Amino acid sequence: MEASRLLLESYFPIASFIAAIVGPKCEVVVHDISDPEHSIIFIENGHISGRKIGDGSTDLVLKILKGEAYRDKQYIANYKASGSLGQKFRSSTYFIKDSQGKLVGLICLNIDITHVEIAAEWINHVLQGGSLTPSAPIDSLSEEKPQESEFLQGNVDDLLQHIIMKTLSKVNLPIDRLSSNEKIEIVKELNEQGVFLLKGGVTQVASALSISEPTVYRYLQKLR
Repeated sequence: MEASRLLLESYFPIASFIAAIVGPKCEVVVHDISDPEHSIIFIENGHISGRKIGDGSTDLVLKILKGEAYRDKQYIANYKASGSLGQKFRSSTYFIKDSQGKLVGLICLNIDITHVEIAAEWINHVLQGGSLTPSAPIDSLSEEKPQESEFLQGNVDDLLQHIIMKTLSKVNLPIDRLSSNEKIEIVKELNEQGVFLLKGGVTQVASALSISEPTVYRYLQKLR
């Protein structure tokens, strides 16, 4: 554990270096994945997302840990993220691994592009000579559109609520009309998103689905 912590701390100066170069609109975060509820151990320009040291993982971090996408990659770059106040970010994550290739942490860059998108829309409008044709989103200007998305929220309970509500929004029926099999599928999707890596995951899912916590555990057993 001590070796992993020292490795993560060696990235603190790099995080500060990146933030100093890119500027105050760039948030740089170091996550310790051994404690998802309090994974943020270093942050520069945290005022951008409102997060601080001691805050928890994001939905994308949980998804990375659950899906083990880091095994054949060193990083994921230029994906979209959003903030709790509606901000838009262009984000990238580098996987910090030890000498055996085990993932111990992440260093994440979140560049606030909220005002950049507004400026790009205005510039595009001017260049089109006042045309009312809607301008293309900034993401469409790149050769490859970002595939990942992330919600930058440091409060674990709020994060769980966000993931659960986002998943349930895909369901067209009221919760009380869902069958057991449909609820199992929802639990499966939430499990794949890493919800149950967090201590409050079972409790919040049980409440959202109007089932007991033992029932959630029973559903998880069926998915193994």
